[in-house]
Amino acid sequence: MEEKWTKVWEEKKIYQPDLKNAKNPFFNLMMFPYPSAEGLHVGNVYAFTGADVYGRFMRMNGNDVFEPIGLDGFGIHSENYALKIGKNPADQAKISEKNFYRQLKMIGNSFDWAHTVETYDPEYYKWTQWIFLKLFKAGLAEKRKAPVNWCPSCKTVLADEQVIQKSKIKNKIPASPAGRSNLGDEENEERMGVCERCETPVEIKDLEQWFFKITAFADRLLEDLKKIDWSEKVITAQRNWIGRKTGTMLSFESELGSPIEVFTTRPDTFHGVTFIVISPYHPVLSSVKNLENDVLEYIEKAKSSAEKAKDKTLKDEKTGVFSGYFATHPLSGNKIPVWIADYVLMDYGTGAVMGVPAHDSRDFDFAKKYDLPIVSVIGGGKEGEAYEGSGEIINSSEWNGWESPQDIPKIIDWLDYHLRDWLISRQRYWGAPIPMIFCDKCARLPSSRGEASGGQGWQAVPEEDLPVILPYIKNFKPLGIHSRHSAELSRSPSSGQAGEAPLSQDKQFIEAKCPNCGGVGRRETDVCDTFLDSSWYFLRYPVSDFKYIPFPSKNWENPKSQIPKPKTDREIGNWKLEIGNSAQRAAWLPVHMYIGGAEHSVLHLLYSRFIAKALFDLGFLAFDEPFSKFRAHGLLIKDGGKMSKSRGNVVNPDQYIERFGADALRTYLMFLGPFDQGGDFRDAGIEGMERFLRRVDRLINYQTGLEGDKKKQIPSLDRTMNKTIKEVTDDLQGLRYNTAIAHIMEYVNELTREKSALDEEYLKNLIFLLAPFAPFYSEEWFQSLSEDKSTFNSVHLHKWPEYDPENIIEDIVIMAIQVNGKTRDILEFTTAESKSEALVKERALASEKVKRHMGSEPKKVIYVEGKIINFVV
Repeated sequence: MEEKWTKVWEEKKIYQPDLKNAKNPFFNLMMFPYPSAEGLHVGNVYAFTGADVYGRFMRMNGNDVFEPIGLDGFGIHSENYALKIGKNPADQAKISEKNFYRQLKMIGNSFDWAHTVETYDPEYYKWTQWIFLKLFKAGLAEKRKAPVNWCPSCKTVLADEQVIQKSKIKNKIPASPAGRSNLGDEENEERMGVCERCETPVEIKDLEQWFFKITAFADRLLEDLKKIDWSEKVITAQRNWIGRKTGTMLSFESELGSPIEVFTTRPDTFHGVTFIVISPYHPVLSSVKNLENDVLEYIEKAKSSAEKAKDKTLKDEKTGVFSGYFATHPLSGNKIPVWIADYVLMDYGTGAVMGVPAHDSRDFDFAKKYDLPIVSVIGGGKEGEAYEGSGEIINSSEWNGWESPQDIPKIIDWLDYHLRDWLISRQRYWGAPIPMIFCDKCARLPSSRGEASGGQGWQAVPEEDLPVILPYIKNFKPLGIHSRHSAELSRSPSSGQAGEAPLSQDKQFIEAKCPNCGGVGRRETDVCDTFLDSSWYFLRYPVSDFKYIPFPSKNWENPKSQIPKPKTDREIGNWKLEIGNSAQRAAWLPVHMYIGGAEHSVLHLLYSRFIAKALFDLGFLAFDEPFSKFRAHGLLIKDGGKMSKSRGNVVNPDQYIERFGADALRTYLMFLGPFDQGGDFRDAGIEGMERFLRRVDRLINYQTGLEGDKKKQIPSLDRTMNKTIKEVTDDLQGLRYNTAIAHIMEYVNELTREKSALDEEYLKNLIFLLAPFAPFYSEEWFQSLSEDKSTFNSVHLHKWPEYDPENIIEDIVIMAIQVNGKTRDILEFTTAESKSEALVKERALASEKVKRHMGSEPKKVIYVEGKIINFVV
């Protein structure tokens, strides 16, 4: 069935919108995968399916949906995998590409396979290099000597965003009876930065590196967060990372295994933090396997009443439980307890708050209830209550004597300003070569064009000579840092210590003619950070079949267009044709919906915003925000931790698709938990989903095989159908996939109870609602109900069902509640409820008005369905 419909969909091109003449363009994008292992894992399928469900829903709602896919194939992840298996990354790329695309076709996503991009394709990285040159010529790229993060294992530099904080045990001490280290030894731990990929401690080296001046855009990057519709957690992460004087992030090392990040607008109270409170949903809890039973019970109870927990932030008494673990205050080094409380939500901020009971009334009440320390750090308050006013800062070490709130900006400066220029050069092989040439002669000229553009002696490769092809070399292993011995292989004017890339071994690659003076030059041997490749890939998709322009834009029609002009008349004709067609494809940008991981908040997502703004300022784009709407998906848990290739706990989707089918896997993944939070992947769950789909299959086969009136309308079923359509529609709009499926299951239960022939509308609407989740089954069912077999009309191009608002309202029955024949109360019931004597009796006896007249258990109950219930006492 899956192979059959995949072939039909490809032949009919139902997922290939007319990019030139679409009436309602809708660009639905998911983060493309990087092929760093044998293939996709179930976590990837979870993310891709969630994005595809939304795209299918929008398509059935009348939109021309464009859903392309590609591979983020350059970079350290893919190169490390090639090193691991003993293959050249250039050879492995084609092997991985074939396998990844095979899997992507298996999962049933509505990809437009006519528009793919692979970042390692010269036709793609030609334009990555072109963007680099445009930024260089605009003064936004420069090479300079600076202290940088160096990973001795990966043998390359890292951007600040690629360094994470871990705890290091300085002196081994005996474990406590509980099995944990002595918490009182404040000198036992120190924080250190490690590589986010391999977790090797990072070293600081003074090296000459290429930087993009992202700091020049800091204010705009921060201010423009107000005009984009993104997940709040990502907005908060970017706001905190950029770090303008509105607040700051504090990282608390914890015994839970990962640092706990807290954002606050009151850094003046940092020294008053005496405890940390995290959400029951906080991801740090998923990796802890030895939580006490009372802690586990509290977490489960809090999760089971998630909606109630939201209300607790406003009115209810705050409850919590001590996790059994401590965190370290980054300023004082003191150990502070980590508590779990349901009033802290993952939907807002980081899912963690710092407890400052002396200066926050909510924290004060919490500290009093659980007997936690209270330390005043702002003078002026009264004893026995929280002081939230201004005053002199006290008990705060270096800040003593400063004033709150006047000196908050000063404190934030003291703590640091997060955003740094983007370090984009890498001393590895598998990446786009940086299109620059160094010339000794030009470096000695006082008016060097290179000096004015951001690096003395550096000249831009002429655009007509792009791409600078990455040569195939056998010895591609990273070289690391060592002294230079060969002047002709030197790639910069400096001598001594430097980070050397594998391309520095290739003399033929290095030798180049200086574009400025015509003399002997040397190519840059560093390659671009893989995040530059992915910072603009969404722009390429609509014109991936074009050769002469990088992305669609109406600005190419400007005579001053700075696109490289071809050299032959024939090519110039095609060049002009593409420029003309480009304007029509510009309607697809910016991306309407982007779905991906929140872990990219201050990496890919921030860099893409910077590139869009830079290209906008240079006149190439008509917009400066790349993604109008972004939603972050959750993470799958398997074996107690996040499912990832680096952890070794990934699940290959092939075995599940082969055993249960793609639809069962897709629908189960969307059902196992809220899409923005994720869930625990279990084999038993997918087995249950397979049974559900087979149940629907039996229902449809049973109904199509019945004889008799196929137009039978049932009022109660009409209401259920209309209600289900409304609920599923609302849920899909909000990406609440798990509850949408739950509503569909309830509808199936109602349909299954009816044994007589039903109107096909009931069945077809069921199929339409399931189509985004189970595309193969839905196509099979829809075609089986089709009367016209001569033409193919796909269920996925069918209009989404509409509901009748008036048919959702259930009939209300008003019943008199009597005691000894006298009416004591009037209660409302639905028609269905009024038919249950037990339910009516229970509700009636719970009435306070009735209780006052009962006195004892009734001797007799007189029940008239839909009218009265009379208790004789």
